[in-house]
Amino acid sequence: MSQNTINTALRWIILTGIFIIPFVPLIVSPSMFFPFITGKNFTFRILVEIVFAVWLVLMYRDASYRPKFSWMFAAIAGFIGVMTFADLFGENPIKSIWSNFERMEGLVALLHLGAYAIVAGTTLRTEYLWGVFAHTSLGASLIVGSYAALQLVGSVATHQGSRLDATLGNASYLAVYMLFHIFIAAFLWARQAERPWAKWVYAPIILFETFILYHTATRGTILGLLGGTLVAALLVSIFGRDTPRVRKIAVGFIAAVVLIVGSFLAVKDAQFVKDSPVLSRFASISLEERTTQSRFIIWGMAFEGFKEHPILGWGQENFNIVFNKFFKPVLYKQEPWFDRAHNVFLDWLTAGGALGLLSYLSLFGAALWVIWRVGALSVVERSILTGLLAAYFAHNFFVFDNIVSYILFFSFLGYMTSVGHRVRAAETDATIIEPPSHVASSIVASIVIASLMFSIYFINIRGVLAAQTLLRAISQQETVDGNFALFKKATSYHYATQEVREQLLRFASDVGRANIPQETKNEILTYAVNEMAKQIQIQPNDTRLLLFYGSFMDQLGQREQAIELLTEARRTSPGKQLVWIGLGNTYLNQGDYETMIEVFREGYELETTNQRMHLAYAIGAIYADRRDIEKELLTEDFETYYIWRDAVVNAYASQKRFPELVAIWEKRVSAQPDNAQYNLSLGAAYAQNGEFRKAIGQIQKTIELNPDFKETGEYYISELRAGRLP
Repeated sequence: MSQNTINTALRWIILTGIFIIPFVPLIVSPSMFFPFITGKNFTFRILVEIVFAVWLVLMYRDASYRPKFSWMFAAIAGFIGVMTFADLFGENPIKSIWSNFERMEGLVALLHLGAYAIVAGTTLRTEYLWGVFAHTSLGASLIVGSYAALQLVGSVATHQGSRLDATLGNASYLAVYMLFHIFIAAFLWARQAERPWAKWVYAPIILFETFILYHTATRGTILGLLGGTLVAALLVSIFGRDTPRVRKIAVGFIAAVVLIVGSFLAVKDAQFVKDSPVLSRFASISLEERTTQSRFIIWGMAFEGFKEHPILGWGQENFNIVFNKFFKPVLYKQEPWFDRAHNVFLDWLTAGGALGLLSYLSLFGAALWVIWRVGALSVVERSILTGLLAAYFAHNFFVFDNIVSYILFFSFLGYMTSVGHRVRAAETDATIIEPPSHVASSIVASIVIASLMFSIYFINIRGVLAAQTLLRAISQQETVDGNFALFKKATSYHYATQEVREQLLRFASDVGRANIPQETKNEILTYAVNEMAKQIQIQPNDTRLLLFYGSFMDQLGQREQAIELLTEARRTSPGKQLVWIGLGNTYLNQGDYETMIEVFREGYELETTNQRMHLAYAIGAIYADRRDIEKELLTEDFETYYIWRDAVVNAYASQKRFPELVAIWEKRVSAQPDNAQYNLSLGAAYAQNGEFRKAIGQIQKTIELNPDFKETGEYYISELRAGRLP
């Protein structure tokens, strides 16, 4: 077989892999943990590893496929290089490199994305090939959009309420996916503008995908679309002197956008706006909005983290450490465990420090350089690509990236690399390099194939098996022994160990309360304790792990170790009242009421509007018989909340505070007079308080509400009439 034939075959393998990648967003893997994330990521990584391996062989055999210097190539390499150092010397290198199943980012993801961009940039070497690739991606987006349309009409279920998410599982992920393809369709339209059929093909696609984007109700992305299209229109209106017709359209578009935005602001308080799930989200945007205020606070926390590690940051996947360390108690209404700043630029600033953010921004800068100073593009094409960058840039201020947006962005960077390579090749003389010998090529191919097999197994297959096994383990379709065996198997893959061990801890917690042989129970509990101890050694400053592990040890009755872990959790996140509650409850269970009250008091004073913290402090006061504190806390404003908490009932019952129990059950029965269980509980409280006549009346009411209770109820009544507690 000739050298050229082999090279052609290698090139076609690469092209096949690259052209499969646009269909990755269609993948959902219900057999794996985090089905919308894991399947897409593992498929993408395996495809990249294959095409990269084949590209290495082709590059060795044919010098024309070797990357040439360009600012785009340098920016990609620089960004990945900086983040490599940041991850290796960060807070938790293992997590920074491997990430977890929920995100599947980290250094491993960056290396794959960089390899993909370079391979695509050096293999798709003509505008024709990039055009075919763009149309392929656009075709895949229509399939995804059609699935979202089925969700809109109710034929297929959504996964985020009324917001469309298609096969991506998250509305914001679908939004940015549509955003990219709207601009891709516009770019292809600009390329085919002289053809009569173009507007009948691309315009409907743009309208359809804008419609889908709108129904994701992702405000940041929709604003990004408006901003990006305005940027593109402004650039055409300024520089499009050679295209007067398009220039007029651009000016008209600018006027239309200004009119639409102005009209919306004028009617944002109208009823039809309030009734619209999407428009109402935009109408609610203000500096006083809770989500907006929370976002600003979290951004401030991210900046605090940057100031502590300003050069190379904390490493990827460590924002949770920053979030917990600088946690503001006022955020208690938000979800407790953020792992992203919800701002891509602050995420990179936190993960990679100043160098990380600058190297990330250099990707945009190098792309703009290629668009405006290097690439042989028309003004309209340049304007559309710049608008895409502006839209994506704006989107990134409010949302974080995912594998789908990463693929699209690095595809774009690959295109920029290709444009830069073509121009560079045209400016320099071709270098003649003697093709390698057959023996040398065979040796290189053998080494590459062996490395490929190694990477596919250790980077991907282990992960796939772990994700599948973990999902089976938590499904609880097996016996307890069967589920335990699956957890041990999932642990043995040493992949995403934090998620595996957290799920193992939940399983062990359930087993601890289950009616199973004590020997089996002890084996499971011991295994879970040992595995979590290993995870704590890897991530000693992870508040979430310390809290979960400490609470688990409290459940096992290992109070001293629980207090040690929870005290450490408090050190890593002094502002998180959830940790103070866990520590206070452990002292309560230990019977150390004096320390418990002090812990609850300090935690409560961090943010007195937190009802959960308020309740914990009040319950602690009941157990400690601190009626002064109890009286101060159980105010009328708090009454509606606390009377419905069973923990309050249990506290009063344990302290034999029967008058208070009667008062609580009377309020519950008053609110739900037909609730048989509430009536029975009120009767029991009356009986314990010595009010037998009232107790008999409540039991009779219970029998009326629940005739099946008659036999038992009449026995209780007979006992009470005899002057005995049943």
